[in-house]
Amino acid sequence: MSSVFGSDRYPAYSVIRTDKVGNPISLGDTLPESQAILFTGPPGMGKTSELYRAEDLAATNGWSTIRINASANAPLEHQLTIAIRSSIDELRKRFSRRAVRKLDNTVGQLTRSGGNKRLGVELRFGGGPFPMEYVGKMERDTTAYSELGTTLTDFADELGKLTGDNGRPILLLVDGIDQALENDQAGLNELAIHIEQMDLPVWLVAAGGARSTWSLMNASRRMSGIATTISNQFDVRELGPLPDDQVWKALTLPLQDARIAYEYDAIERLVASANGDPSRLRSLSQAAVAYQDQQAGITLSSVQAAIAHVNAAAAETYQDHWNQKSTTHAQKDLLVLVASQGPNSVYMPAVTQAAGPGKWQEIDQARQQLVARGMLREHGGGVVTIPDEGFRDWINDYVGQTPEPVPELTNPPAVSRGDVALAPVHPTSDRELVNQVFGISGQLVHEVKRTDAQGRPISLEDRGPTGTSLLFTGAPGTGTSHELARTKAMADAEGWIAIQLDASRREGLEARFIRAVQGEMDAIKQQYPAGQVRELKQLLNRMAVRTANLMKTNQLRFGLAPGPKVGIHRSTVEGVKKDSVGTTLNEVAEHLGKMAHPRRTPILVMVDNLDAASKEDLYVLTSLSAHLKEVRHPMFLIAAGGEEATSRLLEASGGHAGTETKEAGKFDVRRLQPIHTDELRQALTVPLDKARVKYEPEAIDNLVAAANGNPTRLRTLAAAALELTDQGQGITADVAATATARLNAQSRALYDAAWYNCSPNEKELLAKTSVQGSNGMVIPSRSEPPGPGRWDLDEASHKLISRGLLTRTGYYIRVADPGFQDWVQTRLGFAAAQSGIARPQVVAGQVESDSPATRPALGQGGPRREDLQANRQF
Repeated sequence: MSSVFGSDRYPAYSVIRTDKVGNPISLGDTLPESQAILFTGPPGMGKTSELYRAEDLAATNGWSTIRINASANAPLEHQLTIAIRSSIDELRKRFSRRAVRKLDNTVGQLTRSGGNKRLGVELRFGGGPFPMEYVGKMERDTTAYSELGTTLTDFADELGKLTGDNGRPILLLVDGIDQALENDQAGLNELAIHIEQMDLPVWLVAAGGARSTWSLMNASRRMSGIATTISNQFDVRELGPLPDDQVWKALTLPLQDARIAYEYDAIERLVASANGDPSRLRSLSQAAVAYQDQQAGITLSSVQAAIAHVNAAAAETYQDHWNQKSTTHAQKDLLVLVASQGPNSVYMPAVTQAAGPGKWQEIDQARQQLVARGMLREHGGGVVTIPDEGFRDWINDYVGQTPEPVPELTNPPAVSRGDVALAPVHPTSDRELVNQVFGISGQLVHEVKRTDAQGRPISLEDRGPTGTSLLFTGAPGTGTSHELARTKAMADAEGWIAIQLDASRREGLEARFIRAVQGEMDAIKQQYPAGQVRELKQLLNRMAVRTANLMKTNQLRFGLAPGPKVGIHRSTVEGVKKDSVGTTLNEVAEHLGKMAHPRRTPILVMVDNLDAASKEDLYVLTSLSAHLKEVRHPMFLIAAGGEEATSRLLEASGGHAGTETKEAGKFDVRRLQPIHTDELRQALTVPLDKARVKYEPEAIDNLVAAANGNPTRLRTLAAAALELTDQGQGITADVAATATARLNAQSRALYDAAWYNCSPNEKELLAKTSVQGSNGMVIPSRSEPPGPGRWDLDEASHKLISRGLLTRTGYYIRVADPGFQDWVQTRLGFAAAQSGIARPQVVAGQVESDSPATRPALGQGGPRREDLQANRQF
């Protein structure tokens, strides 16, 4: 605690974080449309402070908060249980006791695996006057289908019901999510999606380091890749360095309130040393007060002493960071290189290109990891610096090198610090207006009749299945889930039963199926006889315990009745892996088919997000597909997944043998391709015309080109354009260009995450492809010379296509997202594609910084002519 500057929890001057265009990053009295928010950034940038601000905001407005800290050794469910129980009294004051009691019961079951009810028999021999008695017991689990336990989505539902009485928001605050178990990060992804779908006043507000976005994307296992730039689960809000004017106020206003004098040059030196880092600013400001002159106050000499004290105190921490196992040799080499330039910057494309083929990826990864750790800071144009001057000086002293002097510039440019935190990825415009124009389904109102490569209709409503199993596949954002939504709408219109579920890595497919049937039980009761429904429930009960425990106990008791007895016993648990009880999904599906057969009204089982399913779950689906074809009942399996869904199903069909079978071939596979430009243009203009929104043809062309065949991205771009639209002029070309540029800039954290999760071969192929612009390149199997590298790149192309980073047309591949293409070009120093088609990226000749000392040293002035030919090295 500082009497002048306050504490971390309650600082004397609180900075309201905003993006480059002035939009607030911090939460305000009006909560954002997106109900899942993620604050992320390097260490010390104030992520936890944003959660504190959210707590204070809630207290001021009478909202409820539930706060937990993610942990590497305590599952998320345990943390929630503890948090709810500690907040139970406060919740009872604000909400009905009955609703809170139900929430408490739901949370209590989060840490249990179902009800675990048991039924058993006991046999006794002996006893009475006889001094020995034998007791034999046999018990087995009899957990009912309705007692599988609760999930995180059940917890979110109860939170939503809690707010139903008064509509006051509840904020679920989760800190340190990058420290969580990967399984918990996957759970947070699912929770974020569910909260968005609930449309109830529940907000998930999370915070974590710069690696949070990488790990959340990896943990989702949705093969989503770059598609998360426009359909991500979280509203990602990056916290970067503070602007110098805010740092100046944070220093001077508390000093003025405390009536401590200061020199202008002294404050300027503190601002430069803090370099926008809130954590370092606090250390420096407190030291400056401690070292102040008793008469003159904060002077330049006292500030120099304070800075020296802070740097010396941090020396041990610097050494600890250096000694960590996570600080690889490549990271140390890069830190030494950047430190050697002193306050100057290093142009990274020149460094990676000089490393040559096969080696530049390691340097690039070291750069990315150091930026995430806060040891390096990236500026516009691909240049980096060491933001902590104390750490920079420590490195130079540790390796015994003298840094380069600061170059003297006769006319230094007027610059300001770049890379200030960006706006949310989700559109901040009025959602009601966007939904009014484009509909509420997450897709464009004007439905496009999708066709496959042979010109046949894709949608089930336009072309019936060839069998009893159908699979929609395609890259993220191309509309596979939307095809399930269209199928569900058709089923509802026809009065069919449609059982919907999402595959999940956190819960097996059979448990998900049971929950989905339970959700449709009321509709099933209305359409089918009571006897068949009762038999269905019995089958579900047996299915719920098909891998339950069977426990046998043998016990001997010694002693005369009615006195005390001493017993010894032996218990064995069987059946954990042995399917000795219950039914399978095939048997339940067959019964559903028999129910549907007399009326000839189909029952649909719809499974989305196959990419999250385990190999065991995929085997269950291939087995179910084969069984449905064999029994020939009006029971259909409709699934959706990414580009790799078919190959994963094929691999899983072989079971433990590992040799694929023909079972996966029983699916009617329908692959969704990017939408043709003409169709995409029509999908945009028809809703705009109906809503009487004006637009320029050039603006539509720009938005369609930026969408690049992806309907979900087009909706996001169009919504961003609506936000900027003047009602008199409509969507102009300038508005479309601005909306595209803002979306690409706001997607930077997700581009960075997708890049980090790529393998070295995938990065090499992205480098090769991005430099060719919109023309793309021939697939590796045709363009690469014979050898192992050819097939490494060929495999990389399939992975990148499945994650939506690349798209393929015939024998050509290209970067799917033009914004990501520009990002890769800038990162690797390609000013323009060799084809001359890609939009040129001008790499700034000077680093944006408040200090004139921060200038490019290596590769000064941006990319050189020879750098434009660097794609030959990759």
